[in-house]
Amino acid sequence: MGASRRVALVGLALMLLAAGPAGLDVNPPLATGSLTMAGRVALTVELARTPIEKMRGLSGRPGLAPGHGMVFVYEKPEPISIWMKDMRFSLDIIWIRDGRIVHIVKQAPPLRPGGPEQIYTATGDLVLEVPAGFTDREKIGLGDPVVARLP
Repeated sequence: MGASRRVALVGLALMLLAAGPAGLDVNPPLATGSLTMAGRVALTVELARTPIEKMRGLSGRPGLAPGHGMVFVYEKPEPISIWMKDMRFSLDIIWIRDGRIVHIVKQAPPLRPGGPEQIYTATGDLVLEVPAGFTDREKIGLGDPVVARLP
């Protein structure tokens, strides 16, 4: 077998491994922590810390259980962009900086094939994704305090 054919076969094998075995979750749940928002709303949150975890986010997932979300964790405040690639449900997206909510995008829809691509950006050290409607239902707003317990 020639070198180029071996490289092609190895590349194919790596793509199949990355896609995951049939029937298994290719975007499994991550380690969790907790957040309390506005001193009264508690959430269990999955922690996206690595570049791969941040890239996957909630892509391909069918939804989030009540009282759950995903937090993207950054070492220091920076501009953080979120897009809805491969999402199956709408989100409220909340940027947090130094323990306070600094920006909220409500009802961010999934990216549709052929539809316009929307990228949401604000500066923070955490970004929280929760099911659409959460911020209105829980009366969460700009300036609300957030206490994060992220092991």
